[in-house]
Amino acid sequence: MPSFDELRKLADSNPEQLEALRQQMIEETINNAPPAFQRRLRGLQFQVDMERRRARNPMDSCIRVSKMMHDHLYQMRQTINSAEVDTRSALAGFTSALPSNQAIMEATSVKATINPNSSTVIPFPQLANN
Repeated sequence: MPSFDELRKLADSNPEQLEALRQQMIEETINNAPPAFQRRLRGLQFQVDMERRRARNPMDSCIRVSKMMHDHLYQMRQTINSAEVDTRSALAGFTSALPSNQAIMEATSVKATINPNSSTVIPFPQLANN
């Protein structure tokens, strides 16, 4: 990629060449992406190009594309937060339906006793060769 200064000179002297370079770099980036993402990237690039076309000037274009990015980021954050709340609600409902440790102990009335003088020997199975 050319340096910023080279791109600035190109914008001043030959905007058509700069646009061709931009298109070429976008195409290379999309083609280098995994095939599963390429269709979505082309759709996103189409949206960006349409916003740029609707803009009245370069600053308006920048603002429109920036707003698009912020809107998508906001939607993504809302989706993540909603999923987190749903997960917490589901877990809270699940854990509240479980009996408490005290209730389990009372229901089973288990009393374990350990006799240190007794042991059980478990014989090791005989191999077929012996």
